Amino acid sequence: MAKRLILFQVIILAAALMIVLAGCDKDEYPPSLYDPDYVSKGAAVISSVNPSALALSGVTEIVINGTNFSPVKENNLVFFNAEKGTVLEATESMLKVRAPIYASDSVALRIAVQGAVLFSNIWPYKLEPAQEPLVKFTTAEVPYAVATDAEGNVYTSMVLSNAGAGVKKIAAGSDKFVDFAPKGGETYYSAMKIGPGNTLYGVRNVKGIFTYKAGDAKPAVFASSGLGNIIDIDFDANKNVWGVGNNADVYRVKPDKSVAKFAFKANLRAVRVYNNYLYVAGDIDKVVKVWRFPINGDELGAVEEVFNFTDKVGANFAIYCITFSADGYMYIGTDAPAAIYLLTPGGALEALYPGQFVPKVISFAWGLGTDLFMTREVTIEAEKVKYQQLIFRINTQKEGAPQFGIL
Repeated sequence: MAKRLILFQVIILAAALMIVLAGCDKDEYPPSLYDPDYVSKGAAVISSVNPSALALSGVTEIVINGTNFSPVKENNLVFFNAEKGTVLEATESMLKVRAPIYASDSVALRIAVQGAVLFSNIWPYKLEPAQEPLVKFTTAEVPYAVATDAEGNVYTSMVLSNAGAGVKKIAAGSDKFVDFAPKGGETYYSAMKIGPGNTLYGVRNVKGIFTYKAGDAKPAVFASSGLGNIIDIDFDANKNVWGVGNNADVYRVKPDKSVAKFAFKANLRAVRVYNNYLYVAGDIDKVVKVWRFPINGDELGAVEEVFNFTDKVGANFAIYCITFSADGYMYIGTDAPAAIYLLTPGGALEALYPGQFVPKVISFAWGLGTDLFMTREVTIEAEKVKYQQLIFRINTQKEGAPQFGIL
Protein backbone atom coordinates (compact mmCIF):
# COMPACT_ATOMS: atom_id res chain seq x y z
CA MET A 1 0.00 0.00 0.00
CA ALA A 2 2.87 2.40 0.92
CA LYS A 3 4.67 1.70 -2.33
CA ARG A 4 1.51 2.53 -4.35
CA LEU A 5 1.15 5.83 -2.46
CA ILE A 6 4.71 6.87 -3.20
CA LEU A 7 4.34 5.98 -6.86
CA PHE A 8 1.13 8.02 -7.06
CA GLN A 9 2.89 11.10 -5.54
CA VAL A 10 5.74 10.85 -8.04
CA ILE A 11 3.27 10.70 -10.95
CA ILE A 12 1.40 13.77 -9.64
CA LEU A 13 4.67 15.82 -9.26
CA ALA A 14 5.85 14.86 -12.73
CA ALA A 15 2.54 15.88 -14.26
CA ALA A 16 2.60 19.24 -12.44
CA LEU A 17 6.12 19.96 -13.70
CA MET A 18 5.13 19.22 -17.28
CA ILE A 19 2.19 21.62 -17.01
CA VAL A 20 4.46 24.42 -15.70
CA LEU A 21 7.02 23.89 -18.44
CA ALA A 22 4.38 23.73 -21.11
CA GLY A 23 2.94 27.05 -19.94
CA CYS A 24 6.28 28.90 -20.11
CA ASP A 25 7.10 31.01 -23.13
CA LYS A 26 10.77 31.11 -24.07
CA ASP A 27 10.50 34.93 -24.30
CA GLU A 28 9.89 35.09 -20.55
CA TYR A 29 13.50 34.06 -19.75
CA PRO A 30 15.93 36.95 -18.98
CA PRO A 31 17.98 38.02 -22.02
CA SER A 32 21.36 36.34 -22.36
CA LEU A 33 24.55 38.40 -21.96
CA TYR A 34 26.02 36.48 -24.84
CA ASP A 35 25.65 38.19 -28.20
CA PRO A 36 26.54 35.80 -30.99
CA ASP A 37 26.82 38.73 -33.42
CA TYR A 38 29.27 40.81 -31.26
CA VAL A 39 32.62 41.55 -32.87
CA SER A 40 35.35 42.61 -30.45
CA LYS A 41 37.69 45.46 -31.26
CA GLY A 42 41.27 44.47 -31.82
CA ALA A 43 43.41 44.33 -28.68
CA ALA A 44 45.66 47.32 -28.04
CA VAL A 45 49.28 46.81 -29.06
CA ILE A 46 52.18 48.52 -27.26
CA SER A 47 55.08 49.15 -29.64
CA SER A 48 57.22 51.58 -27.59
CA VAL A 49 57.26 53.38 -24.26
CA ASN A 50 59.08 56.58 -23.29
CA PRO A 51 60.80 56.42 -20.82
CA SER A 52 61.32 52.87 -22.02
CA ALA A 53 61.94 50.97 -18.77
CA LEU A 54 61.84 53.17 -15.67
CA ALA A 55 59.66 55.95 -14.26
CA LEU A 56 59.09 57.78 -11.00
CA SER A 57 55.92 56.68 -9.23
CA GLY A 58 53.18 59.27 -9.16
CA VAL A 59 55.33 61.75 -11.08
CA THR A 60 56.60 60.72 -14.51
CA GLU A 61 54.42 61.29 -17.57
CA ILE A 62 54.87 58.21 -19.74
CA VAL A 63 54.21 58.23 -23.50
CA ILE A 64 52.97 54.89 -24.86
CA ASN A 65 52.97 54.39 -28.63
CA GLY A 66 51.09 51.63 -30.43
CA THR A 67 47.81 50.78 -32.13
CA ASN A 68 44.15 50.19 -31.32
CA PHE A 69 43.94 52.76 -28.54
CA SER A 70 40.80 54.82 -28.04
CA PRO A 71 40.96 58.56 -28.79
CA VAL A 72 38.58 58.97 -25.83
CA LYS A 73 41.03 58.94 -22.92
CA GLU A 74 38.47 57.59 -20.42
CA ASN A 75 38.07 54.46 -22.57
CA ASN A 76 41.69 53.44 -22.01
CA LEU A 77 42.76 51.72 -18.79
CA VAL A 78 46.53 51.57 -18.31
CA PHE A 79 47.59 49.10 -15.65
CA PHE A 80 50.89 48.90 -13.81
CA ASN A 81 50.40 45.47 -12.30
CA ALA A 82 47.03 46.02 -10.58
CA GLU A 83 47.42 49.82 -10.21
CA LYS A 84 45.94 52.23 -12.74
CA GLY A 85 47.80 55.18 -14.17
CA THR A 86 46.09 58.47 -15.03
CA VAL A 87 45.51 58.91 -18.77
CA LEU A 88 46.24 62.54 -19.65
CA GLU A 89 46.02 62.46 -23.46
CA ALA A 90 44.85 59.87 -25.98
CA THR A 91 44.84 59.21 -29.71
CA GLU A 92 44.43 55.95 -31.59
CA SER A 93 48.21 55.49 -31.57
CA MET A 94 49.46 57.35 -28.47
CA LEU A 95 48.64 57.55 -24.78
CA LYS A 96 50.21 59.95 -22.29
CA VAL A 97 49.88 58.54 -18.78
CA ARG A 98 51.00 59.67 -15.33
CA ALA A 99 52.46 56.79 -13.38
CA PRO A 100 50.47 55.75 -10.28
CA ILE A 101 51.78 56.25 -6.74
CA TYR A 102 53.09 52.70 -6.63
CA ALA A 103 56.64 51.37 -6.73
CA SER A 104 57.98 47.99 -7.84
CA ASP A 105 61.06 46.58 -9.55
CA SER A 106 58.85 44.28 -11.64
CA VAL A 107 55.82 45.88 -13.28
CA ALA A 108 53.62 44.47 -16.04
CA LEU A 109 52.44 47.49 -18.03
CA ARG A 110 49.36 46.60 -20.10
CA ILE A 111 46.32 48.33 -21.57
CA ALA A 112 42.62 47.52 -21.68
CA VAL A 113 40.49 49.42 -24.18
CA GLN A 114 36.71 49.58 -23.94
CA GLY A 115 35.19 47.38 -26.61
CA ALA A 116 38.19 45.04 -26.81
CA VAL A 117 37.89 41.66 -25.12
CA LEU A 118 41.63 41.12 -24.75
CA PHE A 119 44.36 43.09 -22.98
CA SER A 120 47.34 44.43 -24.88
CA ASN A 121 50.72 42.77 -24.83
CA ILE A 122 52.74 43.21 -21.60
CA TRP A 123 55.59 45.73 -21.46
CA PRO A 124 58.06 44.99 -18.62
CA TYR A 125 58.59 48.11 -16.53
CA LYS A 126 59.93 49.50 -13.25
CA LEU A 127 58.51 52.22 -11.01
CA GLU A 128 60.84 53.84 -8.50
CA PRO A 129 59.44 55.65 -5.44
CA ALA A 130 59.44 59.44 -5.62
CA GLN A 131 59.83 59.49 -1.84
CA GLU A 132 60.35 56.84 0.81
CA PRO A 133 61.32 56.66 4.51
CA LEU A 134 65.08 56.54 5.03
CA VAL A 135 65.05 54.61 8.31
CA LYS A 136 62.38 52.47 9.96
CA PHE A 137 62.22 54.45 13.20
CA THR A 138 60.03 53.17 15.99
CA THR A 139 57.45 55.47 17.57
CA ALA A 140 59.92 55.97 20.45
CA GLU A 141 62.55 57.30 18.02
CA VAL A 142 61.73 60.81 16.82
CA PRO A 143 64.16 62.57 14.42
CA TYR A 144 64.17 66.33 13.97
CA ALA A 145 66.92 68.28 12.17
CA VAL A 146 68.68 66.56 9.28
CA ALA A 147 72.12 67.26 7.77
CA THR A 148 74.45 65.60 5.24
CA ASP A 149 78.17 65.44 4.57
CA ALA A 150 80.22 65.26 1.37
CA GLU A 151 80.11 61.45 1.36
CA GLY A 152 76.32 61.29 1.47
CA ASN A 153 76.04 60.29 5.13
CA VAL A 154 72.95 61.60 6.90
CA TYR A 155 72.82 63.00 10.45
CA THR A 156 69.74 63.58 12.55
CA SER A 157 69.10 65.14 15.94
CA MET A 158 66.74 63.02 18.02
CA VAL A 159 63.88 64.53 19.99
CA LEU A 160 63.25 61.14 21.58
CA SER A 161 65.01 57.84 21.13
CA ASN A 162 64.83 54.47 22.81
CA ALA A 163 68.46 54.14 21.68
CA GLY A 164 69.50 57.28 23.58
CA ALA A 165 69.29 60.97 22.70
CA GLY A 166 71.88 62.96 20.78
CA VAL A 167 72.82 62.98 17.09
CA LYS A 168 72.63 59.79 15.02
CA LYS A 169 74.52 59.01 11.81
CA ILE A 170 73.03 57.04 8.92
CA ALA A 171 75.72 55.86 6.51
CA ALA A 172 75.12 56.48 2.81
CA GLY A 173 73.01 53.65 1.42
CA SER A 174 72.12 52.33 4.87
CA ASP A 175 68.77 52.11 6.63
CA LYS A 176 70.28 51.87 10.14
CA PHE A 177 71.59 54.57 12.46
CA VAL A 178 74.53 54.64 14.86
CA ASP A 179 75.56 57.11 17.57
CA PHE A 180 77.51 60.15 16.36
CA ALA A 181 77.31 62.89 18.98
CA PRO A 182 76.19 62.59 22.61
CA LYS A 183 73.43 64.74 23.97
CA GLY A 184 74.74 68.09 25.15
CA GLY A 185 72.66 70.81 26.79
CA GLU A 186 70.04 70.51 24.05
CA THR A 187 66.86 68.54 24.05
CA TYR A 188 67.44 68.40 20.30
CA TYR A 189 68.93 70.65 17.63
CA SER A 190 66.44 72.69 15.62
CA ALA A 191 68.93 72.82 12.71
CA MET A 192 72.31 71.31 11.86
CA LYS A 193 74.97 71.67 9.16
CA ILE A 194 78.21 69.81 8.53
CA GLY A 195 81.01 72.38 8.31
CA PRO A 196 84.76 72.50 7.67
CA GLY A 197 86.72 69.51 8.96
CA ASN A 198 83.53 67.42 9.02
CA THR A 199 82.50 69.30 12.15
CA LEU A 200 78.83 69.25 13.09
CA TYR A 201 77.31 72.70 13.74
CA GLY A 202 74.00 72.79 15.60
CA VAL A 203 71.55 75.36 16.97
CA ARG A 204 68.60 74.93 19.30
CA ASN A 205 66.79 78.30 19.35
CA VAL A 206 68.98 79.75 22.10
CA LYS A 207 71.76 82.35 22.04
CA GLY A 208 74.48 80.08 20.75
CA ILE A 209 75.95 77.94 17.97
CA PHE A 210 77.42 74.59 19.02
CA THR A 211 79.95 72.28 17.38
CA TYR A 212 80.93 68.66 17.67
CA LYS A 213 83.68 66.68 15.96
CA ALA A 214 83.80 62.88 16.01
CA GLY A 215 85.67 61.75 19.10
CA ASP A 216 84.93 64.81 21.22
CA ALA A 217 83.65 64.11 24.71
CA LYS A 218 80.79 66.58 24.32
CA PRO A 219 79.57 69.45 22.11
CA ALA A 220 81.41 72.77 22.43
CA VAL A 221 80.16 76.36 22.21
CA PHE A 222 81.31 77.86 18.92
CA ALA A 223 79.78 81.31 19.50
CA SER A 224 77.28 82.86 21.89
CA SER A 225 78.20 86.42 22.83
CA GLY A 226 76.35 88.97 20.71
CA LEU A 227 73.88 86.47 19.27
CA GLY A 228 70.12 86.36 19.52
CA ASN A 229 68.17 83.10 19.60
CA ILE A 230 69.32 81.08 16.59
CA ILE A 231 66.92 78.56 15.06
CA ASP A 232 68.61 77.95 11.67
CA ILE A 233 72.07 78.36 10.12
CA ASP A 234 73.91 78.08 6.80
CA PHE A 235 77.46 78.61 5.47
CA ASP A 236 78.57 80.96 2.70
CA ALA A 237 81.52 80.55 0.35
CA ASN A 238 83.87 82.22 2.88
CA LYS A 239 82.85 79.68 5.56
CA ASN A 240 80.97 82.33 7.51
CA VAL A 241 78.00 80.99 9.47
CA TRP A 242 74.76 82.91 9.04
CA GLY A 243 72.13 82.54 11.76
CA VAL A 244 68.49 83.61 12.06
CA GLY A 245 65.66 83.46 14.58
CA ASN A 246 62.95 85.63 16.10
CA ASN A 247 65.22 88.65 16.50
CA ALA A 248 65.85 92.21 15.42
CA ASP A 249 68.94 91.15 13.45
CA VAL A 250 70.47 88.57 11.14
CA TYR A 251 73.83 87.29 12.46
CA ARG A 252 77.13 86.44 10.83
CA VAL A 253 79.86 84.47 12.61
CA LYS A 254 83.27 84.32 10.94
CA PRO A 255 85.58 81.31 11.21
CA ASP A 256 87.51 83.29 13.88
CA LYS A 257 84.22 83.35 15.86
CA SER A 258 83.74 87.12 15.60
CA VAL A 259 80.08 88.11 15.43
CA ALA A 260 78.39 90.81 13.37
CA LYS A 261 74.71 91.66 13.14
CA PHE A 262 72.59 93.17 10.38
CA ALA A 263 69.32 94.86 11.25
CA PHE A 264 66.20 93.02 10.07
CA LYS A 265 63.39 92.58 12.55
CA ALA A 266 61.34 89.47 11.76
CA ASN A 267 60.39 86.07 13.10
CA LEU A 268 62.70 84.07 10.82
CA ARG A 269 62.72 80.26 10.75
CA ALA A 270 64.91 79.42 7.76
CA VAL A 271 68.09 80.63 6.04
CA ARG A 272 69.96 79.48 2.92
CA VAL A 273 72.86 80.84 0.87
CA TYR A 274 72.43 80.55 -2.89
CA ASN A 275 74.04 82.28 -5.86
CA ASN A 276 75.71 84.91 -3.67
CA TYR A 277 72.47 85.82 -1.88
CA LEU A 278 71.36 85.16 1.67
CA TYR A 279 67.74 83.96 1.57
CA VAL A 280 65.62 84.05 4.73
CA ALA A 281 62.04 82.95 5.39
CA GLY A 282 59.64 83.84 8.18
CA ASP A 283 56.98 86.35 9.06
CA ILE A 284 56.50 89.98 9.97
CA ASP A 285 53.19 90.60 11.73
CA LYS A 286 52.06 87.06 10.72
CA VAL A 287 52.56 87.70 7.01
CA VAL A 288 54.90 84.96 5.77
CA LYS A 289 57.46 85.90 3.14
CA VAL A 290 60.84 85.05 1.69
CA TRP A 291 63.44 87.80 1.43
CA ARG A 292 67.03 87.94 0.21
CA PHE A 293 70.13 90.05 0.81
CA PRO A 294 73.05 90.27 -1.63
CA ILE A 295 76.26 89.05 0.03
CA ASN A 296 79.05 91.56 -0.60
CA GLY A 297 82.20 89.96 0.78
CA ASP A 298 81.32 89.48 4.44
CA GLU A 299 78.59 92.13 4.43
CA LEU A 300 74.92 92.20 3.44
CA GLY A 301 73.37 94.56 0.93
CA ALA A 302 69.83 95.94 1.01
CA VAL A 303 67.02 93.46 1.57
CA GLU A 304 64.46 92.70 -1.14
CA GLU A 305 61.26 90.69 -1.03
CA VAL A 306 61.28 87.48 -3.08
CA PHE A 307 57.63 86.51 -2.68
CA ASN A 308 54.68 86.66 -0.30
CA PHE A 309 53.78 83.12 0.77
CA THR A 310 50.66 84.22 2.66
CA ASP A 311 49.22 85.89 -0.43
CA LYS A 312 49.89 82.85 -2.60
CA VAL A 313 48.88 80.02 -0.24
CA GLY A 314 46.75 81.59 2.51
CA ALA A 315 46.94 82.77 6.09
CA ASN A 316 47.91 80.70 9.13
CA PHE A 317 50.63 78.70 7.36
CA ALA A 318 54.37 78.94 7.99
CA ILE A 319 57.66 78.18 6.22
CA TYR A 320 60.06 76.00 8.24
CA CYS A 321 62.91 75.28 5.84
CA ILE A 322 64.20 76.27 2.42
CA THR A 323 66.86 74.98 0.05
CA PHE A 324 67.81 75.20 -3.64
CA SER A 325 68.50 72.92 -6.56
CA ALA A 326 71.55 73.65 -8.68
CA ASP A 327 69.35 75.14 -11.42
CA GLY A 328 67.66 77.64 -9.12
CA TYR A 329 64.44 76.02 -7.92
CA MET A 330 63.64 76.90 -4.31
CA TYR A 331 62.27 74.01 -2.23
CA ILE A 332 60.03 75.25 0.58
CA GLY A 333 59.06 73.06 3.55
CA THR A 334 55.79 74.16 5.19
CA ASP A 335 52.75 73.19 7.23
CA ALA A 336 50.47 74.13 4.30
CA PRO A 337 48.41 71.44 2.51
CA ALA A 338 50.96 70.53 -0.19
CA ALA A 339 53.75 70.37 2.45
CA ILE A 340 56.57 71.06 -0.06
CA TYR A 341 56.34 73.85 -2.62
CA LEU A 342 58.64 74.83 -5.47
CA LEU A 343 59.39 78.39 -6.46
CA THR A 344 60.56 78.25 -10.06
CA PRO A 345 63.33 80.53 -11.36
CA GLY A 346 60.55 82.39 -13.18
CA GLY A 347 58.70 83.09 -9.93
CA ALA A 348 55.83 80.58 -10.18
CA LEU A 349 54.83 78.69 -7.02
CA GLU A 350 53.74 75.06 -7.41
CA ALA A 351 53.42 71.94 -5.30
CA LEU A 352 56.18 69.35 -5.47
CA TYR A 353 54.75 65.95 -6.46
CA PRO A 354 51.10 66.69 -5.54
CA GLY A 355 49.46 64.19 -3.24
CA GLN A 356 52.68 62.58 -2.03
CA PHE A 357 53.60 64.61 1.06
CA VAL A 358 52.02 65.29 4.44
CA PRO A 359 52.72 68.52 6.39
CA LYS A 360 54.57 69.71 8.22
CA VAL A 361 58.10 69.61 6.78
CA ILE A 362 60.71 70.96 9.17
CA SER A 363 64.19 70.21 7.81
CA PHE A 364 65.97 69.74 4.45
CA ALA A 365 69.42 68.47 3.48
CA TRP A 366 70.74 67.58 0.02
CA GLY A 367 72.41 64.22 -0.39
CA LEU A 368 74.33 62.79 -3.31
CA GLY A 369 72.90 62.93 -6.81
CA THR A 370 69.25 63.93 -6.86
CA ASP A 371 68.43 62.90 -3.27
CA LEU A 372 66.88 65.48 -0.96
CA PHE A 373 66.31 64.40 2.64
CA MET A 374 63.54 65.91 4.70
CA THR A 375 62.01 65.43 8.12
CA ARG A 376 58.24 65.34 8.43
CA GLU A 377 56.77 66.23 11.82
CA VAL A 378 53.62 64.67 13.23
CA THR A 379 50.95 67.34 13.22
CA ILE A 380 47.76 65.99 11.69
CA GLU A 381 45.55 62.96 11.36
CA ALA A 382 43.89 62.03 8.10
CA GLU A 383 41.38 59.24 7.65
CA LYS A 384 42.10 58.14 11.22
CA VAL A 385 45.77 57.47 10.37
CA LYS A 386 48.31 59.26 12.54
CA TYR A 387 51.52 60.07 10.69
CA GLN A 388 54.82 59.19 12.33
CA GLN A 389 57.72 61.64 12.47
CA LEU A 390 60.25 60.33 9.94
CA ILE A 391 63.11 61.21 7.59
CA PHE A 392 62.30 60.75 3.91
CA ARG A 393 64.52 60.47 0.85
CA ILE A 394 63.02 62.38 -2.11
CA ASN A 395 64.15 61.80 -5.67
CA THR A 396 63.91 65.37 -6.95
CA GLN A 397 65.34 64.58 -10.40
CA LYS A 398 67.63 67.58 -9.81
CA GLU A 399 71.08 68.11 -8.32
CA GLY A 400 71.32 70.21 -5.17
CA ALA A 401 72.94 73.63 -5.00
CA PRO A 402 76.38 73.83 -3.35
CA GLN A 403 76.55 73.33 0.42
CA PHE A 404 79.45 75.58 1.28
CA GLY A 405 80.14 74.03 4.66
CA ILE A 406 81.33 70.79 3.06
CA LEU A 407 83.07 72.17 -0.06
